[in-house]
Amino acid sequence: MRRSAFALIFILLATSAGAVDCSMDLEAEEAKVRAARTCGEAHKIFVSCLWGSTADIQRGAMVTAKCEAVFLSALPTAQANAYRRKIEACGKKYARKDGTMYRSMAATCAADAAHANWLKFGAGN
Repeated sequence: MRRSAFALIFILLATSAGAVDCSMDLEAEEAKVRAARTCGEAHKIFVSCLWGSTADIQRGAMVTAKCEAVFLSALPTAQANAYRRKIEACGKKYARKDGTMYRSMAATCAADAAHANWLKFGAGN
């Protein structure tokens, strides 16, 4: 019961993040993220249309890659290492949890970290 309530809250908060037209077609959602012009746009689509399941893993990876393409090669070594540790921490945080919603949370954590670094080191720079 407690897990179900947590999952529902997570999904409701995630899907209220913006006014994006979401569908229940995974390929269509992946195409939207792929077609996004910027990391910020891809991230908004992703968090607005979270499924709360393993279906979020691929789209989260797409967002992470789109963001990293802008900032990762320009990061100084210390900041690149800190970013990699953050991404690893996302995976470890939910690694021992059962349920597909935790895979979604790990993917969201990584995409959020990439987006935050894009804002700090890549957007408009």
